[in-house]
Amino acid sequence: MPKNSVRIASNEMCTFLILNISSLHLIPVNMIAYRAQYGSVYPARIIAPSILATAVSTLTAVVFCKVMDRGRRR
Repeated sequence: MPKNSVRIASNEMCTFLILNISSLHLIPVNMIAYRAQYGSVYPARIIAPSILATAVSTLTAVVFCKVMDRGRRR
């Protein structure tokens, strides 16, 4: 590769990276195990908030990608 060449990621590559970063584990098994180990009454109560956080961050990532893609086309 020449010394001064610049490699640029495509829109699809950026979208894949952003969506991959935005997602969380849907069921955080380690956190449930820690909560059970330390005596939590309901250790699995973190499942719903983690799914909600995943949905919000992924939706935000999709909106961001669409807005940025629309701005590049103009």
